[in-house]
Amino acid sequence: MHKNHQDLRLLPVHYKKVAFGIIIISVLFIVLTISKVIPVDKDIVKTISKIVILVSLLLLALTKNKIEDELTSRIRLKAFASSFVFGVAYVIVEPFVSLLFKDGFLSDKGVTEVLITMFLFYFMIFYSMLKKR
Repeated sequence: MHKNHQDLRLLPVHYKKVAFGIIIISVLFIVLTISKVIPVDKDIVKTISKIVILVSLLLLALTKNKIEDELTSRIRLKAFASSFVFGVAYVIVEPFVSLLFKDGFLSDKGVTEVLITMFLFYFMIFYSMLKKR
């Protein structure tokens, strides 16, 4: 085994089930608060759900696949690098796009929205590269 492959410490496969369970519980919590079954302030629900979804996406990104070899690790690192570049480009370009299509130059995107967008871009790149292998 290569030294680079050993340096990449990932969580065991069963953490994917944990991450999907957290996402399902979060969505259920959001639905129950929107339908007013659970009376909670909307700002609290919004903040908690963003954090929980962000943590679950991080768990998914750092969990091994069933077949984890050197090629999969290399694809994973390429997907992480491209999602980082996408995130930086998104933060740079988004205020100009909002200037063109909205009234102001200031962006209303928070850090959690940018990170969630980066994770979704990572998953798109990672799984599309895995299919092409």
